[in-house]
Amino acid sequence: MKRSDFADEWFESEEEKIFSQKTESFPHAVTVKWIKVLENDKKYQTGDYVTISFESMADASLRNQISSILVDVLDKLCQDVLLQKILVVGLGNEDMISDAIGPKTAAQILVSAHLFELEKEVHPGLNNCAVIAPKVMGQTGLESARIVKGIADFYEPQCVIVIDALATSSFSRINRAIQISNIGIIPGSGVGNHRLAINEETLKVPVISIGIATVTTIRSILNEMNVKEEYENNDCIITPRDMDMECRQIVAILSHGINCFIHPAYEEL
Repeated sequence: MKRSDFADEWFESEEEKIFSQKTESFPHAVTVKWIKVLENDKKYQTGDYVTISFESMADASLRNQISSILVDVLDKLCQDVLLQKILVVGLGNEDMISDAIGPKTAAQILVSAHLFELEKEVHPGLNNCAVIAPKVMGQTGLESARIVKGIADFYEPQCVIVIDALATSSFSRINRAIQISNIGIIPGSGVGNHRLAINEETLKVPVISIGIATVTTIRSILNEMNVKEEYENNDCIITPRDMDMECRQIVAILSHGINCFIHPAYEEL
């Protein structure tokens, strides 16, 4: 079974009648592929899946470019959503670097909900934003979706943005592909560890998911190398050894883009 959370990888061999796609190219080898699923598939629900792919993020100007593209994608996906009160959710285990993208990004989001709660004077370019990082079931004993739903029911946001690490079927895409979707997310699905979905059906508000490829399997690497032999632990999950450094760069890209999307005056502050 293919271990991938990315729609553009999953639909490589599917009939085109169930989806449509288009690709945009940007300077510095950055591409954006838009996939619209037209009917529910065995893995993906009807909706939009946008993948931003890039070859490098070592330069600050490149990271700013990717962040700007992220903001543009979010604007288009949320053009019909009122965005004055937003809940940001960082999924994952911060103690495991390949799964730390969600909580580390959440920690860099500008929170303002407490200012609105206290009825303090708030900059007109800031929106009401709350942030949580619910950890994982092994740390809390609770499904992340149940924690998020409890807080969403109390906070009553107009939109929920969920950030998580994703699995890819291509080693070359690790830390080089971001997927944004308007149908939510099922935590752990890419590595066969399915949890309750975090989506509009469960939370009763629009959900945008943002994920970055951080892991793949030995099987996927062997397939890329056209190695047909079967090995024990083919589905072992792996991640690059320089994940620590690249995690910081990814967090910078995602947090800057999300902050600019939520708070129109973010770069002026």
